[in-house]
Amino acid sequence: MFDRATSSLWHALTGEPVLGPLVGSGKSLKLLPLTVTTWEEWTREHPESLTVAFDTGFRRPYIKPGDSGAAYNAYFAEKELMFPVFELNALFDAKTPVYALRKPGHSKAYLLSTISEDQVINDEFAGDPIVVVGDPDARSARVYQRGGHTFAPSTDPRIVLDEQGREWRVGEERLEPPAGSGESPLERVPGHQAFWFGWVNFYPDTELYLRP
Repeated sequence: MFDRATSSLWHALTGEPVLGPLVGSGKSLKLLPLTVTTWEEWTREHPESLTVAFDTGFRRPYIKPGDSGAAYNAYFAEKELMFPVFELNALFDAKTPVYALRKPGHSKAYLLSTISEDQVINDEFAGDPIVVVGDPDARSARVYQRGGHTFAPSTDPRIVLDEQGREWRVGEERLEPPAGSGESPLERVPGHQAFWFGWVNFYPDTELYLRP
């Protein structure tokens, strides 16, 4: 990424400027939550959403992934990388998708396939209890603070159940407690969705979640 004010280049996985006048300034971008999901799942929960029109008037239009000419369509469909990588970690295929968390001095990666299969993962990151929530149909992942709760999946991927069987709703900013429960919402934890080769090259000491 680059900013128009200084034309500095910013690294998407670290949030730090890597080229330009801001290098060495100590500035870094704030990490925000992201959701990679399907249009169907997103509009079901957010029907008022707007999106960029497919016909943009520019050389590379926004068209449906999978259609001929879609941006990066061929790259996502093949195993080859677009550019050389300093070192390939052979634990997984290079383009295995992961959902990853980072804090100063800590990083952790979860296979997106594991999140989709398990749907709810009660875990800890950097000493903080968290819950990872996945939707197997949309292949989306969201992470929240867990507090003292232990969660389990329900029949609805947007609802998780606590240790008392109470329903918590999966939101974009927080995990919403049952109405009238007196519980406080649990805040969302920002993360990255990335290819394994990209994440592990910039965080070679990353912790990896493995099923117990």
